Amino acid sequence: MATSRSKRFDEKRDDIIACATTLINERGVRGMTLADVASAAGIVPTSIAYYFGKKEALAAACFEVGLERMHRLVAAAQKHGTARARLTALIQGYFELRRRITLGEEPPIPVFSDIRTLGDPWREGVRNAWKRFFGEVRDLLRSPEMAWLRARAAAARTNIIIEHMLWLNAWLPRYDVDEYPRLCQRMLDIMLDGIALPGANWAPQPLGLVDPDADEQAMPDALLIAATRLINQHGYKGASVDKISAALQRTKGAFYHHINGKDDLVAAGFERSFEVLRSAQNKGLALEGDAWLRLNSIVAALTEFQISSAGPLMRMSALQSMPEPMRLKVLEGSDRIARRFSGMVSDGAAEGSLRPVDPAIASRMLNAAINAVADRRLAIQDPQLERAPLQYAVPMLFGVLCGPVKEVLTIGPKAETLAL
Repeated sequence: MATSRSKRFDEKRDDIIACATTLINERGVRGMTLADVASAAGIVPTSIAYYFGKKEALAAACFEVGLERMHRLVAAAQKHGTARARLTALIQGYFELRRRITLGEEPPIPVFSDIRTLGDPWREGVRNAWKRFFGEVRDLLRSPEMAWLRARAAAARTNIIIEHMLWLNAWLPRYDVDEYPRLCQRMLDIMLDGIALPGANWAPQPLGLVDPDADEQAMPDALLIAATRLINQHGYKGASVDKISAALQRTKGAFYHHINGKDDLVAAGFERSFEVLRSAQNKGLALEGDAWLRLNSIVAALTEFQISSAGPLMRMSALQSMPEPMRLKVLEGSDRIARRFSGMVSDGAAEGSLRPVDPAIASRMLNAAINAVADRRLAIQDPQLERAPLQYAVPMLFGVLCGPVKEVLTIGPKAETLAL
């Protein structure tokens, strides 16, 4: 009898987690309510307390269960002998998981970017689970043929790999489920072997995205920079007007003097980010040279901007809890940026300066990899932060398994020879 009760308890608990995960993916942790979860699960709200106690305990359980499922994918991939075989198994396994979720054969996986919105004490446990997952993916790169790879470069490549997986939530629903195997192979082709031709030179041209004479303390630019950093770190709901004002050491009155409200601020922050992206694309396209020179110059400039004092760009994870009309407008802006990257990749393949890859998927992956650099910006205390552009830009374009690259890259007032 006890076994029967335990089974019923586990089944209902799993059902509650699945319903809550769906709501988190639609509205974010802050937008998910126990009343809505209870309605979806067919129980009264007070019954959820029997299983989880509080809302954040339920949200934490959603993330922990999701990460445990991701852990199983990584554990299966780890059984293979080489980094290439392991990453292939991981991405194939994740596409298969997404296929089963789309068909309703498995419950959804939460959008992990909302982990940052959890409060204490739940956040620490989930963050530890995330760090474990990150470390396990990084270990997939630890194989004899990758023995030269340094720790920080391995972390950057791991960040890119995970970001590619998480961005599937944004673009995979645009395709029919029977296309998933083809999409998987095309994504693997780009992720593992890159867009650049074998033996291509790494010689990006400076685009001057960061103005060294700009006053970054002047409003409203200072407001947008501070808001972007806080929203990237705490999410849309977690970055309050009070926190943003405190980061600027200004009053709330100063905030409202420049911006009507937080929604307007987030919209302005995304528009600033899109303007930086468009500027990089325009300046890159104006360069004399082939599509490879233009593309590697754009990617290098954007990764450098991400870790500069003017950065970072607004992470797309901020969309998670935004009002639906704002979300759709931001997605339209992101699509326009992606389409321009897609055109560059097509041009390069046609002229023979880039590998012939799927331009639509390549453009999404470029957006994802550039987005990933914002995480490095949060670790501003890293004494080797100046290496971030090379550590991120090179595996974006040459593939996450590319060998060491040693080239002159201009960062700040002088040029240095850097190696991964």
